[in-house]
Amino acid sequence: MKTRHLKVRKGFRDYYLKEKSHLGYPTTPVILLKGTWLEKAGFVIDTPVSVSVQPNRLVLTPRDPA
Repeated sequence: MKTRHLKVRKGFRDYYLKEKSHLGYPTTPVILLKGTWLEKAGFVIDTPVSVSVQPNRLVLTPRDPA
């Protein structure tokens, strides 16, 4: 499958963290994934997804619906 090149963008939290409420709505990293290539890779609409976080790597795995 083709390699996709995305960019981590600046987003804003839409909630306050109680312990940091004095900071308001700080910026936070955002990665937006969309496209027909997701469906071809097995990620159809409403598919639950697991995200495994590793150093310098995110692994997305489709899960069976509950």
